[in-house]
Amino acid sequence: MARPEDYRYPLDRTNERRYGDGFEGRVYVWDIDKTYLASEINSLKGLLSIPLEFAVDKRNVAGTGALLRALRRGTAARGETQSNPIYFVSASPPQLRAVLQRKMLIDGVEYDGITFKDQLALLRRGKVGKLREQIGYKLSALLLNRLELPWTVKECLFGDDSESDALIYSMYADVVAGRLRGDRLRRTLLKNGVRKEDASYIAGIAEGMPTGELVELILINLENRSDPRRFADFAPNVLPCHDTFQMALRLCESGHITRASVLDVARVLATQYGKHPPSLLRSAADFVARGLVGLETVADLWNEMRSTDLAPDYFVVDTSRIAAHPAPPPPPTGVMLTPADALAEESRG
Repeated sequence: MARPEDYRYPLDRTNERRYGDGFEGRVYVWDIDKTYLASEINSLKGLLSIPLEFAVDKRNVAGTGALLRALRRGTAARGETQSNPIYFVSASPPQLRAVLQRKMLIDGVEYDGITFKDQLALLRRGKVGKLREQIGYKLSALLLNRLELPWTVKECLFGDDSESDALIYSMYADVVAGRLRGDRLRRTLLKNGVRKEDASYIAGIAEGMPTGELVELILINLENRSDPRRFADFAPNVLPCHDTFQMALRLCESGHITRASVLDVARVLATQYGKHPPSLLRSAADFVARGLVGLETVADLWNEMRSTDLAPDYFVVDTSRIAAHPAPPPPPTGVMLTPADALAEESRG
């Protein structure tokens, strides 16, 4: 089996964060294209335009700037910050680092590290097919990042439905938890189109890692308007979200951000992206109906939203129905997060 020192996936990483003894908190890991930025990556024309864009040309997925600032601040009082760790994993080449850094500076987004896919190195090696393959790349990036984090720190992962982020993040959660290691991990990667050398590399990284249930939430931006039922086979902590307002509601309910931060996200969506109060209402109602946020969470926010014209006056949350819509329970531990049909069969050698 190839060891990590024998072969390395061609990627470019930085990590500016150093963790002291006893660090407690959460880490937030974001994809960039179609998760943070509204990049066009599904067509050749769109891919070719990405390196030519200036920082001011790059468009956010609606509300992501406000949400990232909220996660950085955490539950600290307004004007203060917890400086929660934020990392990015991008399939873009490292040559775009300066442009993306300027874009984040424009957005007021602070981060602690970023990983790029070294596409030029892949081309030099004649690995053209790996330019579009993301499972091997992102799992390598996530596991290398995990090795530099305090082991007890939990992660929240943000992706989208344009590639395989839900599957990648679920596989990562299973690897970290120890459910997907060794030959089973290697076979599963091969089954999902990962090259042999990358499958062995990833299995080698995972081999000596401790185990723990450290992936708390996986939030998937439905940028391509996928049916949320497409994710029914994933674990309960994989949340398909139509917008950042839904993300903010669940993150508030789970104690990641404040109520004021949810209002900030809603205000940005309403004033900058045309998501007016009836749209915010439909978004909240959809999330409650799917059991991904409790009605009580919406009720706690609704009067403040109405007073600031972010919620329609004609709609009042009926608190008498809260018992019928309790907050979703935490996901159970000890369960396989990766859908069964994506796993290699146990009987295979």
